[in-house]
Amino acid sequence: MMPNSNCQPISGHRLRCGGILVILLFNLVAAAVYAAPGAEVVRLGTQDRAPYGYFQADGSFNGLAVQIVSCTMKGMEQHYSLSVYPWERAQVMAKNDQLDGFFPASDRPDRVDWTQGSLPIADQQWVWYLRADSKLDPSSAEFKQQAKVGAHFGSARLKMLEREQYHIVLSSQTDKRLLRAFMAGRADAIIGSDLALRHAAQELKINLDEIKIVPVRSTPQRVFFSKVFLARHPGFLSRFNAQIPACRKAYASADR
Repeated sequence: MMPNSNCQPISGHRLRCGGILVILLFNLVAAAVYAAPGAEVVRLGTQDRAPYGYFQADGSFNGLAVQIVSCTMKGMEQHYSLSVYPWERAQVMAKNDQLDGFFPASDRPDRVDWTQGSLPIADQQWVWYLRADSKLDPSSAEFKQQAKVGAHFGSARLKMLEREQYHIVLSSQTDKRLLRAFMAGRADAIIGSDLALRHAAQELKINLDEIKIVPVRSTPQRVFFSKVFLARHPGFLSRFNAQIPACRKAYASADR
């Protein structure tokens, strides 16, 4: 039995993804996976981050990136488990061979040595959010030196801010917390994913007319598999990538 396009709740924090049962424990989230004896299961980690992957009103877990991964695995006839963790922890677990991969994520210099990314599974553009009346210019040298900025904890955006020595004052665990802190005046600007910040703004009922949005660059979202996993499974990434174009076309109405 192959995974469906989303994971359905059974009870509590238990989800069934096709023939695989995933138990999710929240806060510092841990996961235990059960599958048929002898069935090989690819262990993937993700985060609760709309619209790429998040809990729906009925308790199921789905989103732009989740549906592409599910479609791809189904096309490969590959069993997999999907566990939800705080984002930084998911990446550490993959690095320690406790997970085989994680998504959705963008290219980052410190991932090159130990991961290999798939073809893009979802679009993303980095954007700066500033107040509508802000005179700050994110492209200026003064901005980097003086502006108080923030980004999602564990993200490639935060790593970029650290690497380029911005004045970081926020590193929130979720986009909603990041945006709420920004709106409360705790930072001059935040950088994030266009779709994720827009979704967070909708949930917080923030009028985007109050915000100046400055595009930064396109940063496609991928699945990153550990090189340890790929070494054990030659050809896996090629087969995975071969399924992505058809899956993205099938879900083109949901993915910008």
